Amino acid sequence: MSESQPITSEYFMKRLVDLCLRSGLSGFPKNDVDQHILLKSAAVTLGQPGSFTEKELNEKLEFWVKHIGQIKNIDRITLRRGLVDTGYLTRNKDGSSYQVAQPGPRAVLFDGAIDHMDILEVLTTAREEMARKKREYLDKSRGH
Repeated sequence: MSESQPITSEYFMKRLVDLCLRSGLSGFPKNDVDQHILLKSAAVTLGQPGSFTEKELNEKLEFWVKHIGQIKNIDRITLRRGLVDTGYLTRNKDGSSYQVAQPGPRAVLFDGAIDHMDILEVLTTAREEMARKKREYLDKSRGH
């Protein structure tokens, strides 16, 4: 993908599923686009613009870590640092208040529809589909 052609919703969902459910990643991927896909998913999960206290932000990032990312060596602190360092989040000088950057870094990299995705639903649906395919494969291999 290039910045002249934004990442489509379909590509975003496919790569997010691959990165979170199939890759076995340990930490952020080395590929720049894949890094931004993960960070964008976390920013979208944070939801509405506005300020978050550090505690509120940590709770939301912990949700992403446990229910969405599930990637080894990415905890809420690492995720928060990645979001701030790349510009998806801004914070005040003492770090007590955070804001989701609007429109965010690399806004031209992503189709605008991605900002309205239910990231948890995307991964829940993918998990269900993977489980269904596994059951079908096991049933077929057992001769059912």
